[in-house]
Amino acid sequence: MTAQDNSFLRNRSYLAAAGSHLTIDILNNGRILLVAMLAISLGLSNAQVGLFLLLYNLGAAVSQPLFGWLADRFGARRLVLGGLVWTVFFYALSALIPEWPAMLTLTVASLGSGAFHPGGTKIASQTSETRRTQATAFFFMSGQIGLFLGPIVAGMLLDAYGRPGYLALPLLATAAIVASWRWLADDVRVKRDVRVKRDVRHERRPAQTNEKQAAREPGGAPLHRLLPALIVIALSYNTVSFSAQNFAPKLFAEWDYSASYIGWVAGLFMMGSAIGGVVGGSIADRIGGRAVILSSMLAAILPTFFYIPAGDVLRVPILLLAGFFGGMPHSIVVLQVQSLMPGRRALASGLALGFMFFSGAVGSYFVGVIADRLGLAVTLQWSALLMLAAAAAALFLPAQRAPVLLAPAD
Repeated sequence: MTAQDNSFLRNRSYLAAAGSHLTIDILNNGRILLVAMLAISLGLSNAQVGLFLLLYNLGAAVSQPLFGWLADRFGARRLVLGGLVWTVFFYALSALIPEWPAMLTLTVASLGSGAFHPGGTKIASQTSETRRTQATAFFFMSGQIGLFLGPIVAGMLLDAYGRPGYLALPLLATAAIVASWRWLADDVRVKRDVRVKRDVRHERRPAQTNEKQAAREPGGAPLHRLLPALIVIALSYNTVSFSAQNFAPKLFAEWDYSASYIGWVAGLFMMGSAIGGVVGGSIADRIGGRAVILSSMLAAILPTFFYIPAGDVLRVPILLLAGFFGGMPHSIVVLQVQSLMPGRRALASGLALGFMFFSGAVGSYFVGVIADRLGLAVTLQWSALLMLAAAAAALFLPAQRAPVLLAPAD
């Protein structure tokens, strides 16, 4: 990257958003181990645990479009800060109160994630107009690194100190609240000079006109083709990703692997996904999202299919490849949705991320239903074929590099 390309990495507002994303997803994925500890203590069945996890994911998903609209209306900074404070408070509470109330607070904490992600994505995507996909991909990578670190750190704390030890994570997360309070930019420009507004609108009008014309040209993708394609892509790869995160640890536990090995298996997949999201975003800025999604979904099929029967040594690189190729479309899909609503980036981000959470949670639930009949290992392996549906849907995306959107971010 040139100095111009990575200028967003020197932007304090961007760094605060990315650091907060790392923090909130450490809490979010560390939650899984805390839920497992509470489930054992309460004697919950797998179905009951699955219901709590589904409610958590649905809460984070359904709330995101609303919070995205609020971020566009009142400013992303307020929603990012509010989401952080909400999440930290309820996770801290869950480490101290009795078991059943703790399960409820862990579920209610999902609203903090729902508030944070649309506003955080908006801040990240508007930091650089020339490298929007790359900047957004780095933002998502910070969250995926948090998903990688969360179970590892939470596991060490719970082993050493029991449930009260989990309190250390939300206490450390207060540093992200302070950084966001100091450095996040207020993107609601209500005090802008009227004359400047008029000039900016005049400059933006041709770009918007060209964008509308491009949608009607043969190389463009009209809404009735683009939206269903994005839905199929998001549903397919998120079902595979959520299933790997939720069920692969259970499968290896049934095969009598140690807890530390299972934690690293889950972490390797998320690390590969984090790297893939950044690489995919960088390439998409140059050659367009369609080629990246098509090639990555086809490349993901074999490693997703073979990481389960692979031996212990081969499983490490295969898992990294499965996560790498499977994670490449993430930021591209979000920005494609934003292109449909250029003046409402946070709302678009909320709709995109909300649907990703929803489709992944519901899709993985049905994977579990099928696994009860066919077997978990077989079902996880053949879920790789869903990548074919995502690759086919990518053919309906626009072939060209996504245009730089100059519409107002708020």
